[in-house]
Amino acid sequence: MNAFFRKCKRIKGLPYLLLALAAGLILLLLPSGKADDAVTSGTPDSTEYRLALEQEVRSLLCELEGVKDCTVVLTLSYGYEYTYATDQRVKEQSDGKETEKTIVLATENGNQTPLPLREKQPVVCGAAVVCPGADEAIRARISSLLRALFALEDPFISIQS
Repeated sequence: MNAFFRKCKRIKGLPYLLLALAAGLILLLLPSGKADDAVTSGTPDSTEYRLALEQEVRSLLCELEGVKDCTVVLTLSYGYEYTYATDQRVKEQSDGKETEKTIVLATENGNQTPLPLREKQPVVCGAAVVCPGADEAIRARISSLLRALFALEDPFISIQS
């Protein structure tokens, strides 16, 4: 054991290495605070949106004649998309125009956040429905309803009985 400590004393920079290692461990153990920001930011979650939409579609399908119960699963192509307000400055130069864009920030409760101009909801790109006991006519009506609701083509709609 003494031989090990003697070898360690001869290594240059070992105290700095140990200090960096200790600092890294402390940083790993400290909470980041990002989870709290996500909860309080008020931005909608695409999973919540999808679940609510599935429930609405299920309720609508159960209104169709011949549909007693069904399960609906929707697929979204992406999450929410935002377009933010920008301040644009154009500088004229001899070799052309140079455009500089900066996002406009709004101050709310002492926090600066980007000023949203538009929010685009996620797009449904696929639908699967399981409807026990559905005959061909009911499946055709379900398919027609899904095409009308989400502008889906038949390859992106699956209805099983």
